[in-house]
Amino acid sequence: MTAHKIKIAARLRPRLENEIDDEGIQITHTPGGPSHISVPNPRDLSQVFNFPFTSCYDQSSIQEDIFEQDVRPLIDVVYSGVTVTIFAYGVTSSGKTHTMQGTKTQPGVIPRVVEAMFLQKAALQRTSVELVVSYMEIYKDEVYDLFVNRESAPKLPVRENDAGQVFVANLSSLPIASVEEFDTIYSRASRHRSVGATNLNRASSRSHAVLTIEVTMTDSAAQKTLTGKINLVDLAGSENNKLTGNDPIRMAESAAINKSLSVLGQVVHALNQGASRIPYRNSKLTRILQDALGGSSVGLLICNLAPGTKFRQDTLNTLNFAVRTKNVENRPVVNERDNRPQAKAHFAAIQPPPPKLAPAILQADPILASEAVVATKAAPRHSRGPRLSRVPRISGIGAGLLPPLAKARSRPPSSAAIMEKPETTVQLTDKDIDERIAKAVEAEVARRLKEREDREREENTRLQQEKENFAPREKQDDERRQTQADCKLPSGVLTPLLTRHRDLDDQLRARLAELEEKYERGNKERQLADVLSPTSRKKTGRAYVALARAHSEKGDLQVALELYRKAETYVPDNIKLRERVLEIEWAVKNDKEFVPSPRKPRKPRGKKRKVAAINLNRSRGECSFSSMDATEQRSMGLASLDEGDETEGGREDTEMSLLGKINEEEYEGNGVTLETPAKRVKSDVE
Repeated sequence: MTAHKIKIAARLRPRLENEIDDEGIQITHTPGGPSHISVPNPRDLSQVFNFPFTSCYDQSSIQEDIFEQDVRPLIDVVYSGVTVTIFAYGVTSSGKTHTMQGTKTQPGVIPRVVEAMFLQKAALQRTSVELVVSYMEIYKDEVYDLFVNRESAPKLPVRENDAGQVFVANLSSLPIASVEEFDTIYSRASRHRSVGATNLNRASSRSHAVLTIEVTMTDSAAQKTLTGKINLVDLAGSENNKLTGNDPIRMAESAAINKSLSVLGQVVHALNQGASRIPYRNSKLTRILQDALGGSSVGLLICNLAPGTKFRQDTLNTLNFAVRTKNVENRPVVNERDNRPQAKAHFAAIQPPPPKLAPAILQADPILASEAVVATKAAPRHSRGPRLSRVPRISGIGAGLLPPLAKARSRPPSSAAIMEKPETTVQLTDKDIDERIAKAVEAEVARRLKEREDREREENTRLQQEKENFAPREKQDDERRQTQADCKLPSGVLTPLLTRHRDLDDQLRARLAELEEKYERGNKERQLADVLSPTSRKKTGRAYVALARAHSEKGDLQVALELYRKAETYVPDNIKLRERVLEIEWAVKNDKEFVPSPRKPRKPRGKKRKVAAINLNRSRGECSFSSMDATEQRSMGLASLDEGDETEGGREDTEMSLLGKINEEEYEGNGVTLETPAKRVKSDVE
């Protein structure tokens, strides 16, 4: 298959108002040869770089120049059933969107391409031609349909079908019948594209836009269908955030744009190096443009350049990328489908190989579509030497249609494209089919019989080896058993050991039974305790403790132990109760007499009252307590002192013990509140 390299067209936009231009970028046209772009090195002005390209346009060029020279020839290529991709590349504010869209007075590539395709459609008389358009954008590495309202537009996934065709799932496609209908649809969809203002461009594109126009040509007489596509890509420009003055939102957009363009450069570099892995999947942009980069489409890269001195380094980067891109080779193919019904072959007939897409041979420079497509029987080749498994991909950037079933086609020698005739299916008679079936059955039966004989032979050999290996082992076992029989112990030697083990087993069984009974009993009591309130559990535990104490005093320790255990179930946190259970268990186990620990004497119950402290009047040096009579002292609970001991010294001791503090006393009877010195003074005044 003939290789076709991506063509490069460089365009220098005019100087903007208030833009500093030192006229350092010069374009030189050589008659009969390639044009050159000279750019001085911004770091060393004495050094000048020259970039040769097929097409170069200076500041005085117009939209019509680049369309007539580089784009119009590709329209014929599209109508030949080949996919074409045109994308504009450059730094922000370099004029990419103006080149692709243009204005009403100066229409760009997109409106001129649509108009040319409808003119070509009118020239075709014997075929039925249908045009379908789709439009999408890649914003922050997510794909959106621009024919859908931006607020409700979902994120669209990028898929690949079994034939290796990359497409965008659920992308809408609209048929168009005229240029006016396209203008209406396109102008409405363009308003949905993400656009923002920066310091370099007040209407900067914040996303990559891809417009796909698919043309389907059906020849009813020849019963063939040709499908051609043209993808018009307006890439967002790389940005220097020091110059754009982006806010956080614009910074995120700029990061996504620069990342996708960086991956685009990595893909081009890997293709030129013949790498075994091409990083198409690192970005949605390169994934969608996979067919245009080393695939099966014809490519045109339009490099837009800015003349300002502040863009000088970006201009060099753009031209370096263009130099690398023009070395990328594509393998264009013709997307053709044969509409004739195929005869259904017999189920046992040998199936023919799947049909292959016809290769397209294009002239290198310039691209003349009318002489572009030529048939060939050469097998498809990969676009890079080391990667032998690469298969040419069919363009699927548009609506994601399935690839047409390509067959070889035939045209007269005078036509622009000559295709080979389709391969015919081998037809067999019923007799030939029966003979082939009989031979196949005989061969299968013979193969299975041979496999069965081989398995039986292997099984017999394995059994014989096992038998031979088992004989000496059985002899050794017999000798070992004979030796053990000769070394028997005298009778009665093991009897004490067996008796001891039997006693231990009985004790173990008794202990296990006791534990099981204890667990079941405790489990029942625990279930009953869980449904009681804390107060009820405490009362129930006290009742069990009282019963257990009564039985322990009678000497019935076993019953008392059971009752104590039940009480422990209701009050498990009682440490004294746990100690009592352990004491009784020890006494029962060792058959000892249980002596309960003595009880602590109980304090007499009474009501606690607070007795107010009696403050002495330190200024007079005497206590108001001395003015109380004996009745008042007795009512305060102090009459416990003996009558004979009420001496002057005893009274002074009692008075000093009540100074400056609150004394709590326990007594039975009614409390009497003492009068404070302030109340007593008040009562005296009254």
